[in-house]
Amino acid sequence: MSDVRAIANRELFSIVRDTLLEGKSVRVAVRGESMLPFFRSGSTITLRPLREGDIRKYNVVLADAGHGFVVHRIIEVGAEYVTLLGDGNIYGTERVATDKIYGVVDCSPFHIFFAKIWLVLRPFRRFPLAIFRRLM
Repeated sequence: MSDVRAIANRELFSIVRDTLLEGKSVRVAVRGESMLPFFRSGSTITLRPLREGDIRKYNVVLADAGHGFVVHRIIEVGAEYVTLLGDGNIYGTERVATDKIYGVVDCSPFHIFFAKIWLVLRPFRRFPLAIFRRLM
């Protein structure tokens, strides 16, 4: 008999959201390729509760995008909404109310520097992404 139980992403991230709202950090394994090249499927990230000033461009956040939870990068900040994009995506942004952002991944200045370059390369991402996906 196995102690392993599979749960749906929505249920898992509801628990993660609640834990973040309690003020605790959470480690989760990344699933999928939407954050390539920075986070591969299977890598572990630590989400921590939001602090003042965390909702800013280039930060990676956990948000409820309506269709489900996403861990994507902020590419634009408005008064009440942010626009998110997975690093491994070329299209498919999400517009999310700031009160639907629950946690942030602490990224090093080095990571943020390369994320800025990666964002500028957005129109050309398909070529390096194709290589990354083949190598993974």
